[in-house]
Amino acid sequence: MSRQEYAEYRARFEALDAWEARQPPVERDPGEIVADLGFLLGFVSEEDRLRDPDPEKLGIQRMRAILALGIGSK
Repeated sequence: MSRQEYAEYRARFEALDAWEARQPPVERDPGEIVADLGFLLGFVSEEDRLRDPDPEKLGIQRMRAILALGIGSK
């Protein structure tokens, strides 16, 4: 990517950020949000929904190891 391409790319993102900052927040009913999530979940196969992405629970092991260090405790 050239400097010019990078500058154009960055300018587009800055314009998008400015546009997003001017948009008012959208108030939505929680029921609508849940309905939307249910709709999107319908696109995921049952096999994928039931598959455990972390069968060894490595994320939980890591969290427990960090908690054992007492980081952040008062």
